[in-house]
Amino acid sequence: MAWVKFFRKPGGKLANSYQAGSMLSLAPTKGLLNEPGQNSCFLNSAVQVLWQLDIFRRSLRQLPGHYCLGESCIFCALKVIFSQFQHSRERALPSDNLRLALAETFKDEQRFQLGFMDDAAECFENILQQIHLHIVPEEKEKDSCTSRSCITHQKFAMTLYEQSVCRSCGASSDPHPFTELVHYVSITALCQQVYQRRDESFGELLQAASTIGDLRNCPSNCGQRIKIRRVLMNSPQIVTIGFVWDSDQSDLTEEVIRSLGSNLNLSGLFYRVTDEQAKRGELLLVAMICYSSRHYCSFAFHTKSSKWVFFDDATVKEVRGIKKIP
Repeated sequence: MAWVKFFRKPGGKLANSYQAGSMLSLAPTKGLLNEPGQNSCFLNSAVQVLWQLDIFRRSLRQLPGHYCLGESCIFCALKVIFSQFQHSRERALPSDNLRLALAETFKDEQRFQLGFMDDAAECFENILQQIHLHIVPEEKEKDSCTSRSCITHQKFAMTLYEQSVCRSCGASSDPHPFTELVHYVSITALCQQVYQRRDESFGELLQAASTIGDLRNCPSNCGQRIKIRRVLMNSPQIVTIGFVWDSDQSDLTEEVIRSLGSNLNLSGLFYRVTDEQAKRGELLLVAMICYSSRHYCSFAFHTKSSKWVFFDDATVKEVRGIKKIP
């Protein structure tokens, strides 16, 4: 699920207004083909979200060049799909070239291979990491990238440090800096926090869920077990939350939908935020990838039409019934 900084509010709470069957065809927006046996729904959903993120799409278009890897170049394959989204008259386009480039890039790890289903959130994150390498190949360590031309880190990266501070004896650990492109949260932990913290914001619920059970020994070994503190040091334009299901079979779907918030404050998501812009900023939900019955689909806010759109491979439909926030 992706939240972005917006100058106007794109839509209301999807959880409260979406009803199955309340959709009409939306011709101007294109789908992606997924032929029998391809199992490309995870990739198609990730690509649709990237295309609908205006900040990312426009920034990718403006990049002057990249380090090309030929047939295995994810950057080239993604730009081709984006160009076809913009100029093709076809209603559904193939994603084969990107699927091939992804499989070739990760063949040594046996991930994202042709014909096999894979995880959409990991696909989304790895496409961003590969774009980073195509733009600044000399900076292979993603946590240290400060290039202004790297749209992966300029738009998506959350620059964090975590630290343990003991309230009993006052000892603190050395801060550990790291970077996140996707912030993962356990569904089970989130639902537990919803029941216990009904009056808290969506960001605060996510913070509580992401730190539940994450206890460390006191740095001075005084015997206390303490929670880790995560501090955000920058102001990302796009924040992506990945919800982790603890099992394939779960009865928490309705609880998850009810808990979703269309607004996200970064000050609630982390223990502390040091960037002044991030403290004041409010991000709004603009895209989400869903998984059910071993199949991925996605929803995204289409800014040109000011409508929410449902993507299921080649099928593209407008979602009716979502209340707009004035």
